Order: sequence, then C-alpha cells, then structure tokens
Amino acid sequence: MKPAESKYRVPIILLTAVMTVILCLLGYALAARLRTGASAGSISSAETAKQDNFVLRTAVPETPSPAPTLTPVLAASEDGDELKAPFWSEGSIFTSDEYRSPTLSVRFSACKDSKNFSRRVVYYVADVYVSDVTQIRTASVYEDFAKGGHGKVRRMAEKANALAAISGDYCGCHNNTLIIRNGIVYRDKLSAEDVCLLLRNGEMETIARGKLNLQEILDKDPWQAWQFGPGLLESDGTPRKSLGSYSLNPKNPRSCIGYIEPGHYCFVVADGRQKASRGLTLTELAKLMQSLGCKQAFNLDGGASAHFYWNGKIRNNPSGGGREISDIIYVAKESYPEARFFCGKAGASK
Repeated sequence: MKPAESKYRVPIILLTAVMTVILCLLGYALAARLRTGASAGSISSAETAKQDNFVLRTAVPETPSPAPTLTPVLAASEDGDELKAPFWSEGSIFTSDEYRSPTLSVRFSACKDSKNFSRRVVYYVADVYVSDVTQIRTASVYEDFAKGGHGKVRRMAEKANALAAISGDYCGCHNNTLIIRNGIVYRDKLSAEDVCLLLRNGEMETIARGKLNLQEILDKDPWQAWQFGPGLLESDGTPRKSLGSYSLNPKNPRSCIGYIEPGHYCFVVADGRQKASRGLTLTELAKLMQSLGCKQAFNLDGGASAHFYWNGKIRNNPSGGGREISDIIYVAKESYPEARFFCGKAGASK
C-alpha cells in the first residue's frame, strides 16, 4: 500500500460511519412520526365511534355479569321493584354470534346433540332478553296478517330489519284461526289448535284447545297470539304427557318459541329429514325446551317451513331447500315509541 493511500483511509472510514449513523437516526425519526400519525388516526376513529354510541367488534366481547343464559335465572333486583339487566351494554355491540344494546341482548348458538336424542340432531338457538315486549314482533308478506300469501323468510326479515327471526304459525293459509299481531286483532276466530299468548307485561302462556275462550283471551291484553301448537310444557315446566299421541309427533324439522321469564325468551329451530339431522319428535322438542330452562314453549310451523334467520342470513338448513310461508316471528332492535310496558317485572309499566 502506498503512503498516500494509507493517509486518507482512516478519515474515509470515519466519515462513512458518521453518515451511516445519521441516516439511521433520520429513518428512525421518520418511522416514529408515521406511527404517531397512525395512532392519532386510530384515536380519532375511536372517538367518532364513541360519539356515535356504536362499537363494532370482530371478537366476542367480554362476558357480562350475569351473562345471558338459557337457564331460568332472574336478573338482580333493585329495591324489590324493576329488575336490572347488567348485561345490557351502553352502546351497541354486534359480533357474529351476539348483539347487545341498552335495551336488548341476543346470543345465537348452533348446536349438535347425539347423546340426548335417539339420533343426532342439529338445532339453533337465539337466547333473547328484551327490556320491552314490543321488541318481540311479527311480520307477514302483507300488512294484513289475515290475508293469504307466501314469501321467503329472509325477505320478510330483511324488510322488517329483523335481528333474528323464525317461521311463524303460517296464519295466511288458515281461515278460522285467532290472529293477534303486534297488538292488533286481525281475526277473532278460534280453531281446534292450541293458542300461545305473549302478553304486554312480558309473560307468555299457552292455552289448550279444549279451554279456549275468546273474551278471556282478549281480557289478558295480548301483544301476540299464535294458533298452531301444540303447547309443549305443563304449567310446572315439565313436558306434556299427551304429546306422544299427537298426530305430528314423528321426527321432523321443528320451529319453536320458548318463555323463561318476563323479558327472557328463546327461539329454537331444529333441522330434520337430513342425514346430518333427522329432526325431533314433539316429545323430544319438549324435553329440549325444558333443558333450556323454559317454563312455556309453543310449537310453530315446522317441516320445510322451519327457518332460522340471524344477522342477514338463513343459518339453518331447511328441508328440501325450504318453502315460502306467510309470516315470521322476529326480534327488533328498538321498541315501539308508543310502548307503555316494561318487561323487567311482570305487570310493571312505565
């Protein structure tokens, strides 16, 4: 190596090292600034969501206390009057299997059972808490429920902006059944089927076909009245003993509404006539509803009519692709503005 080359080699190395350090510092500063900008954007979005009182989550939110459950446990009481519902959320929380708001809590579940029934069955459950009975509603192809007509469950549910929906009692194909929907009496006739009443105080009861009295029914101030059946449970919540002889008892797809306490209900649909799910007898359906904590339960239009709508889609597998029907039962996100009744406690009103 020549002396001149050796003389300049060390300064060049030092200069290179200094430039490298400077470039690294500049890169770090730029990255930090970008991160700060992104964080500011996130905070801005979070503030906007908070202002809108709406939070969208892709994961299941933290478990509330007490959690919505299908066991017959009353919410905590406050001074012995109206019942609190600690599982309500301040805003709206919507995930793939749960919806919570200040007035509503719904949890959706898809279940498989090969132990408690003679053959494997697939069924779907919506565990529903409402603060106002008017959030349990019905919809039909036509505004007049007594008018005949058929339509797809999904279309009826979408038109009604339903959160969850199941097939109703197929009122459109009968001319002599009692039809009371959303507080309006569309037809005041009684047929030979059982009647299920959802009262304005949040209670639900079933009346056997041999004990029907129209005036007594109207005096109860029903919010909804369905006539199909049969009613599945005795007054003590045990399965009715007469179901075994009922003409529709063989295994079939099923649709059912259950009552646990005022303001607490469940929607149930069982797939059937398929290899993966053979369906349920009425006796098995009664036992299932009892196991869910129901005190009353009412069989609705099943077979190919049985549909379960949740969060914009039909979630079950209707037999033969399903069939069009006249009406649905659904959960609404908001109560009617003119609602006067609060379901926190039977008989309590605003």
